[in-house]
Amino acid sequence: MITRREFVRAGAAGTALLLSASSQQAKEEPAKLPQRPLGKTGVQVPILGLGTVALGNLPSEKDAIALLNKAIDLGVTYIDTAPPKTRQALMTGYNKAHKYISAVLKERRKELFVVTKCLETDGTKTLDLVQSNLKELGLEQVDLLYTHSIGHATYEFADLIGDKGPMASLEKAKKDGLCRFVGITGHNRPEKFAQVIQKRDIDVMMNAVNVVDRHTYAFEDIVWPIARKKNIGLVAMKVFGGGGVGVGTPKMPDELRHASFRFAQSIPGIALTVIGMGNQKELEQNVQWAKEIKPMTAEEANELKKKTVALAREWGAHLDRLDGKGEKTRPLINT
Repeated sequence: MITRREFVRAGAAGTALLLSASSQQAKEEPAKLPQRPLGKTGVQVPILGLGTVALGNLPSEKDAIALLNKAIDLGVTYIDTAPPKTRQALMTGYNKAHKYISAVLKERRKELFVVTKCLETDGTKTLDLVQSNLKELGLEQVDLLYTHSIGHATYEFADLIGDKGPMASLEKAKKDGLCRFVGITGHNRPEKFAQVIQKRDIDVMMNAVNVVDRHTYAFEDIVWPIARKKNIGLVAMKVFGGGGVGVGTPKMPDELRHASFRFAQSIPGIALTVIGMGNQKELEQNVQWAKEIKPMTAEEANELKKKTVALAREWGAHLDRLDGKGEKTRPLINT
């Protein structure tokens, strides 16, 4: 017959074993960031995604893979990338991103929402680029394919939305099972986006959104209200400025970075922000901000106007600089 003392000891041992098992499970399970639905896709995604320009330009594949695995471990499971070059862009800036990501996908595909892009104006060649992207990533299907940077003048409006154009080709790729969802991205000409989403059906849209460019491009005011009515998934990029290469590319002042992160995350209907992170310090900072996110109030946004309007005047139409026929100026709004 078991004594009371033996019963207590057995219970304590069992509790310790359960706690040990729970602790081990917690160590093995990846962290989870706050999640939001990606519009009509119905997919829950983390509010922070990894942009891979910086990652793709790391000289060491070992370092790139380590950083990508660390991001996934911290809950950044939405991976946004693009090919190193296309017919329209001999250098996209993504360099070895596809190659580095493909190495991680071999082991961790099921954990990830994988996004890549097609910067191509011809419908047939768009499908060729889709196949090339899939081959580079080592996948038969990605989660999301974008017609990339449609604000640029290289895309004639009629061809872009036409039945033989690049958007129609991605719709075919979706039907053929090469992707689950389709979308569009862009940095400039928000008015063009407002017209495009009235003409073709998309699942997701990614635009440049930050606390400075709210005065210049204002995608969140000009396009996103229309997109919300269509339940299009909304993704913010260029949260810290950028949009060019070399000297003179605008970057968000350090003292405004957290405010810009919160501003983008606070826009109604947004699913996530995609941010390029090239080292563990940047990664951990953005993960911390995502975990501690507090929506920006209208009062806080108004208080920032003095600084951000002045910066908007200084930056100008900077996201048009990579567009050969880009706008030289845009009137400031939200001032």
